Amino acid sequence: MSSSSIGDREGQMLRFMSKKCRCGRKIAIRIVESEKPSKGRLYYVCENAGLGGCHLWAWCNPVGYAPIYGRDEIDDEKPRVEEGVQFNGRLMKLEMKMKVKALTMMMKTSMVVLLVCFISTMLMFSMKWICKNL
Repeated sequence: MSSSSIGDREGQMLRFMSKKCRCGRKIAIRIVESEKPSKGRLYYVCENAGLGGCHLWAWCNPVGYAPIYGRDEIDDEKPRVEEGVQFNGRLMKLEMKMKVKALTMMMKTSMVVLLVCFISTMLMFSMKWICKNL
């Protein structure tokens, strides 16, 4: 299994295990952003979770530290954090678009079912009327 890293202390990065879900999709690592005691904590969630599929969820705990190669000193982490926030925002927009598409499809399907029921009811009443007036 491979691992991912996030900068933590000078010259080293935290390491996290990369995982796959039971459904075969990759497991994403996300950050708790809501105002809770766990704000800023990382967690695993299946890529399929927002699509009504898998419901896998687990806290993401570091497995150790790894040295940072190719850098004499750690850069300012602020641009990386801002980049992560921007990425998370784009991800949330994409997830919202997918949910809207799914809801639109469900609404269209519901309208077709409703129309078929209405037409069937009208045909049933017209057949009763025709049989009654023969």
